[in-house]
Amino acid sequence: MSERTSLETHVDLCELRYRQLDDRMNRFEERIDSITVELKEVKVEMQSGFDEIKKMLTAAKDEKFKTLVVTAGSIIVSLLGVLGYLITHVK
Repeated sequence: MSERTSLETHVDLCELRYRQLDDRMNRFEERIDSITVELKEVKVEMQSGFDEIKKMLTAAKDEKFKTLVVTAGSIIVSLLGVLGYLITHVK
């Protein structure tokens, strides 16, 4: 008997189709949940990476400032030395 002529066959096929759709939806939900978990993990890793980059940039900035101060101090001391020499030796 075909589905068109038998209500029982139609109902049985509808039940089968519904179960298949329900199974597909459940698998889809599981995949979405899995993707959500993975995205959260990626977000945590990215935030950790950004924090590390921020620390590196801050350290580099501090190091550049120290270098600048030492260089400027050395230039100033050198210029003062040259100026002192010129004052004491030029008549």
